[in-house]
Amino acid sequence: MNRTFFRLAIVAAAAAFAPIVSAATPVEQAQAQLNSGDLQGALKTLDKHLAGSPQDAEGRFTRGLVLVKLNKTEDALKAFADLTRDYPQLPEPYNNLAVLYAQQGDYEKARDALEAALATHPAYSTAHENLGDIYAALAGAAYNRALMLDQANQTVRYKLNLVNQLDTGLSGSTPAIAPAAPAVAQRPLPPPVAPVTAAPAASSSPAAASAEPGIDANGVNTTLLAWAKAWSSKDASGYIAQYASDFMPEGGLTRASWEQQRRDRISRPSRIAVRALNPEITRIGADRVRVNFTQDYQSDSFSDQVNKTLELRATDGGWKIVREYIR
Repeated sequence: MNRTFFRLAIVAAAAAFAPIVSAATPVEQAQAQLNSGDLQGALKTLDKHLAGSPQDAEGRFTRGLVLVKLNKTEDALKAFADLTRDYPQLPEPYNNLAVLYAQQGDYEKARDALEAALATHPAYSTAHENLGDIYAALAGAAYNRALMLDQANQTVRYKLNLVNQLDTGLSGSTPAIAPAAPAVAQRPLPPPVAPVTAAPAASSSPAAASAEPGIDANGVNTTLLAWAKAWSSKDASGYIAQYASDFMPEGGLTRASWEQQRRDRISRPSRIAVRALNPEITRIGADRVRVNFTQDYQSDSFSDQVNKTLELRATDGGWKIVREYIR
């Protein structure tokens, strides 16, 4: 491989985000600042822009690139992970997650992210090349461990030497692979969802709060359980049935486009498990509640935890989701 670095996706709006957003002058300004090396200026421009347009995919992607340049790895990881959830059809955020995971030496997570990128866009050559580098790194780690256990094994030593000759760019930007590093264990799939407990309704005084009518925690819990169970069971129709007819997805997608994306996303993995951890219910209207929780998602190719908010409305058919977003 005649290159010196693991390839980060750096794309223009027309290439990756044109189907979702139109060109935005603040983003173009930030991209110019980024190209000129004014990283703090670019970040300030994007933060101001995204305060008014929080679902601008191009702006959020560019902000992730700025954070990478500023060596704010954890913030960049969050930026790209949020994009994969809000715009799962885009492969570039998955690729950049993989680059950051590889820089941390977490090649298993990098592999999972790249496989997710290729599931959305099988012809994405950058992800294929990066995935090859990841497999080479994983092979090197395995050969290293084998050699530690059997120093006399010349076949393993030869194979390790071949892998080390590959110019993947990983050795220059990531910690060396520890010969005795333990393999990453596969986490067992958890039960679909944890029980929900209702938080007191918002109030300016404790007395007023205790006087508020009780929240229908059982009804809300039923919907949350059904939502997580349908997702975990890969029942796309049952999952979509938990959303109200007037539910509008974030990011400017139409309801029809959102439904198709969710069906594709749910059907693709061979297994899925979703849990709602530490959920809290608060009243936000006479017939509305907000549920805040930590969403634990696991599949055969990707896993993460995010702070999720669902807003539900009481209907004749029970509580239905009218809004969903990442906090």
